[in-house]
Amino acid sequence: MTAAASDAELRDRRLRALGAEPWRLRSPDTSATLAAPPAVEWRSPDEATAVPHSIRRLALQPDRAELRDPAINKMYTALTEAVAKAGLQPVRVCDVADDASAAVMVFGVAPLPAGVPPVRILRADPLAVLHADRERKRLLWERLQALGRGGSG
Repeated sequence: MTAAASDAELRDRRLRALGAEPWRLRSPDTSATLAAPPAVEWRSPDEATAVPHSIRRLALQPDRAELRDPAINKMYTALTEAVAKAGLQPVRVCDVADDASAAVMVFGVAPLPAGVPPVRILRADPLAVLHADRERKRLLWERLQALGRGGSG
């Protein structure tokens, strides 16, 4: 097993331990490769308790190590602006815990925010993967728009 595969397996086990089922975000025609880090879940697997249509505010939680790269930092700045363009109100991560209409989008291996219910934590690909893969970036934009429209996210 390669190091990337073992990292992906470890990440999947951690998500399952937290009560979340990892999802793979790929278009049907995209084949899986071991070189690209896997996508992770967007919402809680428990559809009965998930209330994505009530999300009106969104905070972004990046992996700070990725932001050292100027190109990725610039893309992250554009993503923060895209939250408002998608019809969501951008908020700080610390304001999400007590607001039922807010969620946090966590990129890659960024730490999960304390005090936020798992149902309101949305997982996304690492910023470096989004920067390199236009299809995944497009899928992220579509998810943001769906949240802004009150869709399933």
